[in-house]
Amino acid sequence: MRSFFSTLLLLNWGLLLLLFCLAVGVMYVEDIVSPQIRPIILFLYVLVALFGTFYMSIKIARKITDPLAMIEKKTKDINAGDFGVELSSPDIRELANLTSSINEMARRLKVQFLDLTVEKEKFNYLLQNLKEGVFAIDRNKKFLFLNRNISDSLIEKNSQFKDIKSSINNPELLQFIETKIKKVQEGRTEIQIGNHIYTVRIYPILSESMIQLFIGVVLDITEDRQNQVIREQFFQNASHELKTPITSIKGYTETLEYKLNLNENSNERKFLEAILRNTDRLIRIVEDMLTISKLENHKTILNLKEFSLSDLVQNVSDSLGVIYSKKNQKLQIEIPAKIKVQADQLLLEDLLVNLISNASAYSPEGSTVIVKGEEYSEKILIQVIDQGIGISPEDAERIFERFFRVDENRSRKEGGTGLGLSIVKHIARLHSGEVYVSPNPKGGSIFSFEFPKK
Repeated sequence: MRSFFSTLLLLNWGLLLLLFCLAVGVMYVEDIVSPQIRPIILFLYVLVALFGTFYMSIKIARKITDPLAMIEKKTKDINAGDFGVELSSPDIRELANLTSSINEMARRLKVQFLDLTVEKEKFNYLLQNLKEGVFAIDRNKKFLFLNRNISDSLIEKNSQFKDIKSSINNPELLQFIETKIKKVQEGRTEIQIGNHIYTVRIYPILSESMIQLFIGVVLDITEDRQNQVIREQFFQNASHELKTPITSIKGYTETLEYKLNLNENSNERKFLEAILRNTDRLIRIVEDMLTISKLENHKTILNLKEFSLSDLVQNVSDSLGVIYSKKNQKLQIEIPAKIKVQADQLLLEDLLVNLISNASAYSPEGSTVIVKGEEYSEKILIQVIDQGIGISPEDAERIFERFFRVDENRSRKEGGTGLGLSIVKHIARLHSGEVYVSPNPKGGSIFSFEFPKK
């Protein structure tokens, strides 16, 4: 196998040698023929030289163009996804190396293409069998993909590669998607169609700071919402049913305590006091359960009004003064008087009462609980800082669950119901805010509540 340069050189030398031999033959013939025939011989020599040069040029060109044409055809086939048979190796070394590289590339691409095909089939199978409905929209507002778990009442079946306006059947969903695509932001909404309730989420997918597509997820939460309503109704009914007998027990116990006029240290008096103490705790639990039922009611309407945050915290401090005096604790308020908030005053007061009383319960005697308030451009931050036992990272994730306690014995000793922080979480959500706990560097915990300025 020769290189292109050596092949070209060899063919040119062969042509020159042929022409030289012909020239020697013409000179010999001219000496033995008549002068009238010499021009004809010379013409024939020139004609043969021209034809030989032309033939040799075509031969050289074909040695290059024929393999290149095959290579071009092969690359087009590869580009079309047809890997076919491998190219045969040409005689020219450079073209043979190029052919070998293309054959190797074709083999590698074939393997990758098969792997991608398998992965695509797996991905499609996974998406089609998801419980959630999934769809993808490109930058031209056309559906790239829809799985079969999207209700016809939302999006028509077989809407792939169709415009979203002609495919989406629900005007509310169409407006939501168009708004999020226009603003290039993710979002969530709930849509109710008849007896069915759907949550729809949409996420922009970025690549090199450019929007490539939008992914949407649709989930039918009808059953979950119905179960939630049943739980709430049971919770509320149980609370109401328990309230009457508990009140009766407390009333009879107080009557017995008054009528019997028992000695201070008698066992009977201690038994009655234990009944009263636990009855009061049951009443607090029932009241907290009723409060949570009201907060979880999706028809709850906030009574928003503007008021001074420092005045509200001062009122809460005055109402909780007895609790702090029992443990010789101090409540320190660090809230600028200028901070005004727009919120439901009664609910925000409940939130602060739960957080501050909780901080007192878990802080030692003689400690200080700090309530701080800060105003930012778009939100208000309220922090309750205690010097208590602290909360581990594992417990911090569950601290706002119902009936969860970090210290069971201390909570029962302080008369806690285990529902206070759950109430705090629900009030925070009603105000489109967030409540979370973090460790206090000086010991204890920091409960933070932040919510947007209205």
